[in-house]
Amino acid sequence: MNMKVLIIPSWYPTEENKILGIFFKEQAIALKKHGCQVMVLYPEIRTLRSYSSSWKQGVQIAEEDGLKVYRYKTYNPLPARVPFSNAFVYYSRLKKLFKEMVRKDGKPDIIHAHSVLWGGWAAAKIAEEENIPLVVTEHSSKLVRDLLKPYEKKEVAKTLNKADGIISVGPSLKKEMQKYTDKHVLEIPNIVDYKAFQNNRRKDSQKDRFRFLSLAFLTSNKGMDILIKSFAKGFKGDDVELVIGGDGQQMDELVELAKELGIEAQVQFLGRLDRQQVVAQMQNCDAFVLASKFETFGVVLIEALASGKPVVSTSSGGPESIVNDKNGFLVPVDDIEELSKAMQQLYHQYHEYNLAAIRKDCENRFSEEVIVGKIVEVYHSLL
Repeated sequence: MNMKVLIIPSWYPTEENKILGIFFKEQAIALKKHGCQVMVLYPEIRTLRSYSSSWKQGVQIAEEDGLKVYRYKTYNPLPARVPFSNAFVYYSRLKKLFKEMVRKDGKPDIIHAHSVLWGGWAAAKIAEEENIPLVVTEHSSKLVRDLLKPYEKKEVAKTLNKADGIISVGPSLKKEMQKYTDKHVLEIPNIVDYKAFQNNRRKDSQKDRFRFLSLAFLTSNKGMDILIKSFAKGFKGDDVELVIGGDGQQMDELVELAKELGIEAQVQFLGRLDRQQVVAQMQNCDAFVLASKFETFGVVLIEALASGKPVVSTSSGGPESIVNDKNGFLVPVDDIEELSKAMQQLYHQYHEYNLAAIRKDCENRFSEEVIVGKIVEVYHSLL
Protein backbone atom coordinates (compact mmCIF):
# COMPACT_ATOMS: atom_id res chain seq x y z
CA MET A 1 0.00 0.00 0.00
CA ASN A 2 2.74 2.44 1.11
CA MET A 3 0.36 5.42 1.05
CA LYS A 4 1.71 8.43 2.94
CA VAL A 5 -1.00 9.63 5.35
CA LEU A 6 -0.78 12.79 7.44
CA ILE A 7 -2.98 12.84 10.56
CA ILE A 8 -3.96 16.26 11.95
CA PRO A 9 -5.90 15.93 15.25
CA SER A 10 -7.79 18.73 17.00
CA TRP A 11 -6.65 17.22 20.30
CA TYR A 12 -4.15 14.45 21.05
CA PRO A 13 -2.55 12.62 24.01
CA THR A 14 -0.11 14.72 26.06
CA GLU A 15 2.24 13.91 28.93
CA GLU A 16 -0.37 15.21 31.39
CA ASN A 17 -3.40 13.61 29.73
CA LYS A 18 -2.57 10.33 28.02
CA ILE A 19 -6.16 9.53 27.03
CA LEU A 20 -6.90 12.88 25.35
CA GLY A 21 -7.62 11.99 21.71
CA ILE A 22 -6.58 8.38 22.31
CA PHE A 23 -8.93 7.16 19.55
CA PHE A 24 -7.17 9.36 16.98
CA LYS A 25 -3.86 7.87 18.06
CA GLU A 26 -5.14 4.28 18.00
CA GLN A 27 -6.55 4.79 14.50
CA ALA A 28 -3.19 6.18 13.33
CA ILE A 29 -1.35 3.17 14.81
CA ALA A 30 -3.83 0.78 13.13
CA LEU A 31 -3.37 2.51 9.73
CA LYS A 32 0.40 2.11 10.06
CA LYS A 33 0.03 -1.53 11.03
CA HIS A 34 -2.04 -2.11 7.89
CA GLY A 35 0.58 -0.70 5.52
CA CYS A 36 0.23 3.12 5.47
CA GLN A 37 3.14 5.47 6.18
CA VAL A 38 1.68 7.63 8.96
CA MET A 39 2.80 10.90 10.48
CA VAL A 40 1.04 13.12 13.02
CA LEU A 41 1.26 16.92 13.24
CA TYR A 42 -0.05 18.42 16.48
CA PRO A 43 0.16 22.05 17.66
CA GLU A 44 -0.06 21.52 21.43
CA ILE A 45 -1.50 24.81 22.70
CA ARG A 46 -1.81 25.87 26.33
CA THR A 47 -3.37 28.96 27.88
CA LEU A 48 -1.10 31.51 29.57
CA ARG A 49 -2.82 30.71 32.86
CA SER A 50 -1.11 27.31 32.79
CA TYR A 51 2.35 28.82 32.16
CA SER A 52 5.27 26.78 33.48
CA SER A 53 8.94 27.58 32.94
CA SER A 54 9.72 23.84 32.87
CA TRP A 55 7.43 23.24 29.85
CA LYS A 56 9.69 23.41 26.81
CA GLN A 57 8.15 25.34 23.91
CA GLY A 58 8.88 24.91 20.20
CA VAL A 59 9.01 22.11 17.63
CA GLN A 60 9.61 18.61 18.96
CA ILE A 61 9.82 15.49 16.80
CA ALA A 62 9.61 12.08 18.44
CA GLU A 63 8.72 8.45 17.84
CA GLU A 64 5.61 7.80 19.96
CA ASP A 65 4.38 4.18 20.03
CA GLY A 66 5.79 3.62 16.55
CA LEU A 67 4.36 6.86 15.10
CA LYS A 68 6.45 9.82 14.01
CA VAL A 69 4.84 12.80 15.78
CA TYR A 70 5.68 16.46 15.11
CA ARG A 71 4.55 18.68 17.99
CA TYR A 72 4.70 22.44 18.28
CA LYS A 73 4.37 23.29 21.97
CA THR A 74 3.19 26.83 22.46
CA TYR A 75 1.00 29.18 24.50
CA ASN A 76 -2.04 31.09 23.24
CA PRO A 77 -1.62 34.68 24.47
CA LEU A 78 -5.28 35.52 23.81
CA PRO A 79 -8.25 34.60 26.06
CA ALA A 80 -10.35 31.66 24.82
CA ARG A 81 -13.42 33.94 24.59
CA VAL A 82 -11.82 35.85 21.68
CA PRO A 83 -13.21 34.36 18.43
CA PHE A 84 -10.63 32.36 16.45
CA SER A 85 -7.96 32.86 19.13
CA ASN A 86 -7.07 29.16 19.29
CA ALA A 87 -7.76 28.64 15.58
CA PHE A 88 -5.18 31.14 14.34
CA VAL A 89 -2.48 29.98 16.77
CA TYR A 90 -3.20 26.37 15.73
CA TYR A 91 -3.00 27.22 12.00
CA SER A 92 0.20 29.27 12.21
CA ARG A 93 1.98 26.53 14.19
CA LEU A 94 0.59 23.80 11.92
CA LYS A 95 2.03 25.56 8.85
CA LYS A 96 5.48 25.53 10.44
CA LEU A 97 5.16 21.86 11.37
CA PHE A 98 3.99 21.00 7.85
CA LYS A 99 6.96 22.79 6.29
CA GLU A 100 9.35 20.94 8.63
CA MET A 101 7.70 17.59 7.91
CA VAL A 102 7.88 18.09 4.10
CA ARG A 103 11.59 18.98 4.42
CA LYS A 104 12.33 15.83 6.41
CA ASP A 105 9.79 13.30 5.13
CA GLY A 106 8.32 14.63 1.89
CA LYS A 107 4.76 15.58 0.96
CA PRO A 108 1.87 13.33 2.09
CA ASP A 109 -0.53 11.68 -0.37
CA ILE A 110 -3.54 12.45 1.81
CA ILE A 111 -4.41 14.52 4.89
CA HIS A 112 -6.83 13.08 7.46
CA ALA A 113 -8.02 15.58 10.09
CA HIS A 114 -9.98 14.69 13.22
CA SER A 115 -12.73 17.20 14.14
CA VAL A 116 -13.28 20.46 12.29
CA LEU A 117 -12.56 22.80 15.22
CA TRP A 118 -9.74 23.48 14.82
CA GLY A 119 -7.65 20.71 13.28
CA GLY A 120 -9.94 20.18 10.29
CA TRP A 121 -10.29 23.92 9.72
CA ALA A 122 -6.50 24.44 9.66
CA ALA A 123 -5.91 21.25 7.65
CA ALA A 124 -8.39 22.45 4.98
CA LYS A 125 -6.30 25.59 4.44
CA ILE A 126 -3.08 23.59 4.03
CA ALA A 127 -4.77 20.95 1.83
CA GLU A 128 -6.02 23.72 -0.46
CA GLU A 129 -2.66 25.51 -0.59
CA GLU A 130 -0.76 22.29 -1.27
CA ASN A 131 -3.38 20.58 -3.48
CA ILE A 132 -3.61 17.45 -1.28
CA PRO A 133 -6.87 15.46 -0.83
CA LEU A 134 -8.46 16.02 2.59
CA VAL A 135 -10.57 13.68 4.72
CA VAL A 136 -12.27 15.08 7.84
CA THR A 137 -13.70 12.82 10.56
CA GLU A 138 -15.99 14.59 13.02
CA HIS A 139 -16.20 13.39 16.65
CA SER A 140 -17.50 16.36 18.62
CA SER A 141 -20.88 16.12 20.37
CA LYS A 142 -21.01 19.96 20.30
CA LEU A 143 -22.73 19.70 16.90
CA VAL A 144 -25.45 17.39 18.21
CA ARG A 145 -25.91 19.40 21.41
CA ASP A 146 -26.11 22.69 19.49
CA LEU A 147 -23.23 24.19 21.46
CA LEU A 148 -21.45 25.84 18.52
CA LYS A 149 -21.23 29.62 18.36
CA PRO A 150 -22.59 31.25 15.15
CA TYR A 151 -19.08 31.94 13.78
CA GLU A 152 -18.05 28.32 14.51
CA LYS A 153 -21.07 27.02 12.58
CA LYS A 154 -19.96 29.06 9.53
CA GLU A 155 -16.46 27.60 9.72
CA VAL A 156 -17.77 24.04 10.09
CA ALA A 157 -19.80 24.49 6.89
CA LYS A 158 -16.84 26.02 5.02
CA THR A 159 -14.47 23.24 6.12
CA LEU A 160 -16.83 20.37 5.29
CA ASN A 161 -17.48 21.86 1.86
CA LYS A 162 -13.72 22.03 1.21
CA ALA A 163 -13.15 18.41 2.31
CA ASP A 164 -12.89 15.65 -0.30
CA GLY A 165 -14.09 12.95 2.10
CA ILE A 166 -16.31 13.44 5.18
CA ILE A 167 -16.75 10.88 7.95
CA SER A 168 -18.97 10.82 11.03
CA VAL A 169 -18.39 8.38 13.90
CA GLY A 170 -22.12 7.90 14.62
CA PRO A 171 -25.64 8.25 13.16
CA SER A 172 -26.94 11.31 15.03
CA LEU A 173 -23.71 13.21 14.33
CA LYS A 174 -23.97 12.26 10.64
CA LYS A 175 -27.52 13.63 10.51
CA GLU A 176 -26.36 16.89 12.10
CA MET A 177 -23.35 17.20 9.77
CA GLN A 178 -25.62 16.91 6.72
CA LYS A 179 -27.14 20.26 7.76
CA TYR A 180 -23.76 21.88 7.01
CA THR A 181 -23.04 20.30 3.62
CA ASP A 182 -24.67 18.70 0.58
CA LYS A 183 -21.72 16.34 0.27
CA HIS A 184 -22.19 12.71 1.29
CA VAL A 185 -21.20 11.97 4.90
CA LEU A 186 -19.95 8.42 5.49
CA GLU A 187 -20.44 6.74 8.85
CA ILE A 188 -17.30 4.96 10.09
CA PRO A 189 -16.94 4.36 13.84
CA ASN A 190 -13.81 4.69 15.97
CA ILE A 191 -11.38 1.81 16.21
CA VAL A 192 -11.50 -0.16 19.44
CA ASP A 193 -8.58 -2.29 20.61
CA TYR A 194 -10.84 -5.33 20.21
CA LYS A 195 -8.23 -7.95 21.09
CA ALA A 196 -7.49 -6.34 24.48
CA PHE A 197 -11.03 -7.09 25.67
CA GLN A 198 -11.61 -10.76 26.42
CA ASN A 199 -14.51 -12.42 28.13
CA ASN A 200 -13.19 -14.22 31.22
CA ARG A 201 -15.77 -13.33 33.85
CA ARG A 202 -17.47 -16.23 35.57
CA LYS A 203 -20.05 -16.60 38.29
CA ASP A 204 -17.88 -18.59 40.70
CA SER A 205 -20.23 -18.93 43.61
CA GLN A 206 -23.60 -17.91 44.96
CA LYS A 207 -21.82 -15.16 46.88
CA ASP A 208 -20.47 -13.56 43.71
CA ARG A 209 -22.82 -10.62 43.12
CA PHE A 210 -24.17 -9.83 39.66
CA ARG A 211 -22.25 -6.75 38.56
CA PHE A 212 -23.39 -3.85 36.36
CA LEU A 213 -20.53 -1.60 35.22
CA SER A 214 -20.63 1.97 33.89
CA LEU A 215 -17.64 4.04 32.79
CA ALA A 216 -17.70 7.76 31.94
CA PHE A 217 -16.56 11.22 32.97
CA LEU A 218 -18.82 12.14 35.87
CA THR A 219 -20.55 15.11 34.25
CA SER A 220 -24.26 15.83 33.88
CA ASN A 221 -24.24 14.71 30.22
CA LYS A 222 -23.42 11.14 31.26
CA GLY A 223 -26.65 10.69 33.25
CA MET A 224 -25.03 8.92 36.21
CA ASP A 225 -27.67 10.33 38.58
CA ILE A 226 -30.38 8.73 36.40
CA LEU A 227 -28.44 5.45 36.42
CA ILE A 228 -28.10 5.41 40.23
CA LYS A 229 -31.82 6.15 40.69
CA SER A 230 -32.74 3.44 38.16
CA PHE A 231 -30.48 0.94 39.91
CA ALA A 232 -31.99 1.81 43.32
CA LYS A 233 -35.50 1.37 41.91
CA GLY A 234 -34.73 -2.08 40.54
CA PHE A 235 -32.18 -3.64 42.87
CA LYS A 236 -32.17 -1.99 46.33
CA GLY A 237 -31.34 -4.68 48.88
CA ASP A 238 -30.69 -7.36 46.22
CA ASP A 239 -27.45 -9.26 45.68
CA VAL A 240 -26.58 -7.01 42.72
CA GLU A 241 -23.96 -4.25 42.53
CA LEU A 242 -23.25 -1.20 40.38
CA VAL A 243 -19.62 -0.28 39.77
CA ILE A 244 -18.91 3.21 38.39
CA GLY A 245 -15.54 4.10 36.87
CA GLY A 246 -14.44 7.64 36.08
CA ASP A 247 -13.86 10.96 37.76
CA GLY A 248 -15.43 14.39 37.36
CA GLN A 249 -17.26 17.30 38.91
CA GLN A 250 -20.31 15.22 39.92
CA MET A 251 -18.40 12.65 41.99
CA ASP A 252 -19.32 14.01 45.45
CA GLU A 253 -23.02 14.51 44.67
CA LEU A 254 -23.28 11.02 43.13
CA VAL A 255 -21.71 9.43 46.23
CA GLU A 256 -24.19 11.43 48.33
CA LEU A 257 -27.09 10.33 46.11
CA ALA A 258 -26.23 6.64 46.60
CA LYS A 259 -26.27 7.23 50.38
CA GLU A 260 -29.60 9.10 50.27
CA LEU A 261 -31.15 6.20 48.33
CA GLY A 262 -29.79 3.67 50.84
CA ILE A 263 -27.71 1.76 48.29
CA GLU A 264 -24.18 2.90 49.21
CA ALA A 265 -23.23 -0.71 50.07
CA GLN A 266 -24.20 -1.78 46.53
CA VAL A 267 -22.56 1.08 44.58
CA GLN A 268 -18.80 1.28 44.20
CA PHE A 269 -16.97 4.35 42.80
CA LEU A 270 -13.58 3.52 41.30
CA GLY A 271 -12.39 7.01 40.27
CA ARG A 272 -10.23 7.57 37.20
CA LEU A 273 -9.05 4.43 35.40
CA ASP A 274 -6.21 3.88 32.94
CA ARG A 275 -6.60 1.71 29.84
CA GLN A 276 -5.45 -1.51 31.55
CA GLN A 277 -7.84 -0.93 34.45
CA VAL A 278 -10.72 -0.38 31.98
CA VAL A 279 -9.94 -3.75 30.36
CA ALA A 280 -9.84 -5.42 33.79
CA GLN A 281 -13.19 -3.89 34.84
CA MET A 282 -14.84 -4.91 31.57
CA GLN A 283 -13.62 -8.45 32.08
CA ASN A 284 -14.83 -8.46 35.66
CA CYS A 285 -18.46 -7.36 35.15
CA ASP A 286 -21.57 -9.17 33.95
CA ALA A 287 -23.26 -6.33 32.03
CA PHE A 288 -22.55 -2.74 31.03
CA VAL A 289 -24.83 0.32 31.29
CA LEU A 290 -24.54 3.74 29.63
CA ALA A 291 -27.08 6.43 30.59
CA SER A 292 -25.73 9.37 28.53
CA LYS A 293 -27.89 12.22 27.27
CA PHE A 294 -25.68 12.61 24.14
CA GLU A 295 -23.14 10.25 22.56
CA THR A 296 -21.63 10.77 19.11
CA PHE A 297 -20.62 7.09 19.13
CA GLY A 298 -20.17 5.11 22.36
CA VAL A 299 -16.72 3.47 22.44
CA VAL A 300 -17.32 2.02 25.91
CA LEU A 301 -20.27 0.04 24.50
CA ILE A 302 -17.98 -1.51 21.87
CA GLU A 303 -15.43 -2.36 24.55
CA ALA A 304 -18.17 -4.08 26.58
CA LEU A 305 -19.45 -6.03 23.57
CA ALA A 306 -15.88 -7.00 22.62
CA SER A 307 -15.67 -8.44 26.15
CA GLY A 308 -18.84 -10.47 25.46
CA LYS A 309 -21.03 -8.42 27.83
CA PRO A 310 -24.67 -7.54 27.14
CA VAL A 311 -25.43 -3.82 27.43
CA VAL A 312 -28.18 -1.37 28.32
CA SER A 313 -27.90 2.10 26.79
CA THR A 314 -29.93 5.23 26.25
CA SER A 315 -30.87 6.16 22.67
CA SER A 316 -28.47 9.09 22.84
CA GLY A 317 -27.31 9.44 19.23
CA GLY A 318 -24.47 6.95 18.72
CA PRO A 319 -25.63 3.78 20.53
CA GLU A 320 -28.50 3.22 18.07
CA SER A 321 -25.93 1.92 15.55
CA ILE A 322 -24.33 -0.38 18.16
CA VAL A 323 -27.04 -1.94 20.35
CA ASN A 324 -29.45 -4.55 18.95
CA ASP A 325 -31.87 -7.13 20.36
CA LYS A 326 -29.11 -9.79 20.44
CA ASN A 327 -26.76 -7.79 22.65
CA GLY A 328 -28.98 -5.69 24.94
CA PHE A 329 -31.54 -2.91 25.29
CA LEU A 330 -31.99 0.70 24.17
CA VAL A 331 -34.10 3.00 26.35
CA PRO A 332 -35.12 6.69 26.15
CA VAL A 333 -32.80 9.35 27.61
CA ASP A 334 -33.56 10.50 31.20
CA ASP A 335 -36.19 7.78 31.79
CA ILE A 336 -35.58 6.25 35.24
CA GLU A 337 -38.50 3.82 34.92
CA GLU A 338 -37.48 2.43 31.50
CA LEU A 339 -33.78 2.20 32.35
CA SER A 340 -34.61 0.34 35.57
CA LYS A 341 -36.93 -2.06 33.70
CA ALA A 342 -34.30 -2.79 31.05
CA MET A 343 -31.62 -3.49 33.68
CA GLN A 344 -34.00 -5.84 35.53
CA GLN A 345 -34.94 -7.61 32.30
CA LEU A 346 -31.29 -8.09 31.35
CA TYR A 347 -30.52 -9.41 34.85
CA HIS A 348 -33.39 -11.94 34.78
CA GLN A 349 -32.69 -13.04 31.19
CA TYR A 350 -28.90 -13.04 31.49
CA HIS A 351 -28.63 -16.80 30.88
CA GLU A 352 -30.30 -16.33 27.47
CA TYR A 353 -27.46 -14.19 26.09
CA ASN A 354 -24.84 -15.93 23.97
CA LEU A 355 -21.68 -14.15 25.12
CA ALA A 356 -19.51 -15.64 22.33
CA ALA A 357 -22.06 -14.50 19.73
CA ILE A 358 -22.08 -10.96 21.21
CA ARG A 359 -18.30 -10.85 20.89
CA LYS A 360 -18.33 -12.24 17.32
CA ASP A 361 -20.99 -9.78 16.15
CA CYS A 362 -18.88 -6.95 17.59
CA GLU A 363 -15.79 -8.24 15.78
CA ASN A 364 -17.66 -8.45 12.46
CA ARG A 365 -18.84 -4.83 12.74
CA PHE A 366 -16.19 -2.94 14.71
CA SER A 367 -12.82 -4.73 14.62
CA GLU A 368 -9.67 -2.90 13.58
CA GLU A 369 -9.48 -4.75 10.24
CA VAL A 370 -13.05 -3.78 9.30
CA ILE A 371 -12.68 -0.09 10.25
CA VAL A 372 -9.21 0.36 8.70
CA GLY A 373 -10.49 -1.31 5.52
CA LYS A 374 -13.28 1.27 5.27
CA ILE A 375 -10.95 4.23 5.91
CA VAL A 376 -8.36 3.04 3.37
CA GLU A 377 -11.17 2.58 0.85
CA VAL A 378 -11.99 6.30 1.32
CA TYR A 379 -8.31 7.21 0.76
CA HIS A 380 -8.10 5.13 -2.44
CA SER A 381 -11.28 6.70 -3.81
CA LEU A 382 -9.64 10.15 -3.56
CA LEU A 383 -6.23 9.34 -5.03
